[in-house]
Amino acid sequence: MSVAKPDRKKSKTEFDRVYYAILADSLQITKNCFGASKEKRAEYAEYIRSMCNRVDRVVADIGTHIRIANSIFPKEPDIQREAKERRVHQEKAIGLCFDLLTKYTNTMQILDVSEEKYVEHFKRIVHEINCLKKWKKSDDKRFV
Repeated sequence: MSVAKPDRKKSKTEFDRVYYAILADSLQITKNCFGASKEKRAEYAEYIRSMCNRVDRVVADIGTHIRIANSIFPKEPDIQREAKERRVHQEKAIGLCFDLLTKYTNTMQILDVSEEKYVEHFKRIVHEINCLKKWKKSDDKRFV
């Protein structure tokens, strides 16, 4: 039995929910200059500004690739081509998540900030990677 459109509940996938948490985390981290001390903030002001811009861009790109992949619904007659395109965007989002982790860890090492301070943020990024991999795996079962 189908459900009338106004009565349908909004479907939220796990990778969407986690992405918005990562977005909020990145805003907090960049707002706090990666947790750097006042001395390090002064010494590395230009580097911090540059990395904040890069982190913002990477987080936005993760969201873009998730949205694009989630908007592709492979159907006949182009099911293989569309499934491949969807997979490419899923893989790009995964790669960007790894890039984000790298940017955070490198910046925190340079600024002499303990990574323990943001361990929950890092766990969310790893969780997003795992969610995207599961999504990709479920697509393999459906479209291959």
